[in-house]
Amino acid sequence: MDLLSHFRKRKGLPEKIEALSNRGMNRSRSSYLDGCNWHRYESRHQLYRYLRDRIPIISSAIWNWVRLCNTPGSYLLVGNDKHLKEAEHVLDDLLTRMGTVVGSKRTGLGRLLELFFQEVFTNGSFCGKLVPLPSGTGIDFFEDMDSSRIKWDKKGKWIPYLEMDDRKIYLDNETFFHYGLGSDCLNPGGVSFLASIEFVTEIDQRMVEDMARSGHNAGNPHLHIKIIPPERFDNENDEKYIKRAEKYFDNTVDMFKEIDPDDNLFTWSNIEITIAGGGTAMPFTWRVNREQIIEDVITGMKLFPWVVGRSHGTTKNWVQAQYNLLMQVVDSIQEEGKALAEWILNTELKLKGIPVTARYIFSPNQDPYQLDREKAAALRFEIVNKKVQNGYISKNEGAKELGYKEAFNQESSIKLVTNK
Repeated sequence: MDLLSHFRKRKGLPEKIEALSNRGMNRSRSSYLDGCNWHRYESRHQLYRYLRDRIPIISSAIWNWVRLCNTPGSYLLVGNDKHLKEAEHVLDDLLTRMGTVVGSKRTGLGRLLELFFQEVFTNGSFCGKLVPLPSGTGIDFFEDMDSSRIKWDKKGKWIPYLEMDDRKIYLDNETFFHYGLGSDCLNPGGVSFLASIEFVTEIDQRMVEDMARSGHNAGNPHLHIKIIPPERFDNENDEKYIKRAEKYFDNTVDMFKEIDPDDNLFTWSNIEITIAGGGTAMPFTWRVNREQIIEDVITGMKLFPWVVGRSHGTTKNWVQAQYNLLMQVVDSIQEEGKALAEWILNTELKLKGIPVTARYIFSPNQDPYQLDREKAAALRFEIVNKKVQNGYISKNEGAKELGYKEAFNQESSIKLVTNK
């Protein structure tokens, strides 16, 4: 089915979800979508934020992505000794004042990077701009922006702009930051993970409601009473026979309704009583169907089941392979957060005229396979070091093989500043 058919004139809202909110749901029934006023969502981003905050499996997936990527960070200062202390002092002042929430006492880049990852995994994009001090000698703070307001012009390069009063206000490359997850040559804005599961989540929530309604009495047995119609008399026409049979049926029903616990029923062999319901087939079918929906959500969020607390009994080697793949994805997305942090830090240093370079470092996630990796890293270092010592490669080439940009320059100093 073409997903475009699920979006119509009401400000880009999914047709199916909008229909769900208008079909007379019982307000007293527990439902994730109960009471939602979908008409107030002016953009797809607002809808995605609502889904993130209201649907557990999506909330869990985004929560885990953010925590996997936004590990504690620190920055390295590279430059001459005489400038390092000044640079540290300047950046400490910047990180103390750059918070955008009045009253928040959390300083540093951690809060900004948390917002960055949360917006990226919710809406597929993040943007903002640097606000300079009135004197123009430094950064006052970083102003985060709603990326749904950003439009793009194709002029050789993609140029971002804001629409205000029928005017295009182009954004300055020196002060504007943007990242689009999964952007391509036709869409620099990025694509949300939720774009691929919007329709699935709507089906999931309808299943929850329908399952609750159909399963309300599914576990309770019921009496199924079968009444055999009376035989027809020879001199009885259709009208008289139907009237007599209906009266016979009503009398039998009334008899069952009025029976007391110590009463007994006496009938001819014209009434059969069986038990209906109370089986396991219906709950099992519901469970299988909803498991498929949940797996679609997990797949759309680019995660593995075990990350959101669901286990499918995989072997240790397979889980290790999944963990390695997950960490590669985390590393690649952390690079975008690292680019944001380094851009802010180095812009402040340039405005202050301090010839020092800042590099931001995310702490690695706790690794259950750390011992195996350390052994492999030690062996790799030994092999590369032998190549350098025997003259097969240069020191810089060896450094690149080990993941460094270049070998350490003795003329420069490095200072690590933690918890920033």
